[in-house]
Amino acid sequence: MRALPSLIQISFQNIIRQSFFSIAIVGAYLFIVSTPAFTMFTFFDAEKLLLDMSMATILLVGLLVSVLATSSIVGGEMEEKTATLLLSKPLSRFTFLLAKFCAVAVALIFVLVPLTCALIMTLRVGVPEAVWSDVEYPTLWFIFLPLIGAVVVAALANYYADKSFASSFIILLNIFVILSLVILDFMGKASLQINLFYPAILLWMAGILICPVASLLALRGRVFFTLTFSFLIFALGLTSNWLFGNILHNPGVRIVYSLIPNFQVFWIEEFWTKEKSVPISYFWNVSKYVFLYCMGMLFLTWSILEKKEVSGGR
Repeated sequence: MRALPSLIQISFQNIIRQSFFSIAIVGAYLFIVSTPAFTMFTFFDAEKLLLDMSMATILLVGLLVSVLATSSIVGGEMEEKTATLLLSKPLSRFTFLLAKFCAVAVALIFVLVPLTCALIMTLRVGVPEAVWSDVEYPTLWFIFLPLIGAVVVAALANYYADKSFASSFIILLNIFVILSLVILDFMGKASLQINLFYPAILLWMAGILICPVASLLALRGRVFFTLTFSFLIFALGLTSNWLFGNILHNPGVRIVYSLIPNFQVFWIEEFWTKEKSVPISYFWNVSKYVFLYCMGMLFLTWSILEKKEVSGGR
């Protein structure tokens, strides 16, 4: 277990260095900023649609990054025999899996922060749904300057200091976008909707929940296999209450229902559309569910990995 922090750090750096990580964040960031263009034609319900579209984007991008990152650092290392080198040292296979899981959880924070900040600042800009709508176009500078600044500084760091452009860009974007949000909050007339970070944390937990499932799938297949079945499980988990709700009295159905990760607990619209605060008790219950489910799936993955032919390791 002493090697765990070092393994988490190395795995985290490998994740944020991947091109898909930067592309997913930038694509989602720009999409969230552009959502007013899609919602401006609604009949004075634009903000609700903007929130729903943006939260759905954060959820889906978090799941996508979680699955791709897990497939890369678990399945990818198995294929490239990097895992063989790691497990040839006095390192348990459960520690190996736990390090990968923790690295993905940390990496998802670097997805959550810029996308949630982009949503909060986009809400400050407003939606031009009518002539009299109050739209703060100068706020767009606070949205795009962190993105441009991160690209420029990361490029300079890559050129002069030989730093990884992708990883530097991700870290700088998170720093710059937080600074931009803080400055905007101080300069603005009205307070920003910082409370949106609470439901966003629930979406972060959804990304964590799919990680051990993707780890299990990554032992048996490549990226396409892992991605396809992970999203099929996500779709099943999003509709499990509807599918099994009326037949849960059957013990067999109840077992199947408990094995499927329930993603409906993370998607509570009232927490952002009606500006309700997320109760601490709800956070606690969801956290317990995520922890217990993830530990169970990690132990299952570990039991399969123990039987898998990987030279070395205990």
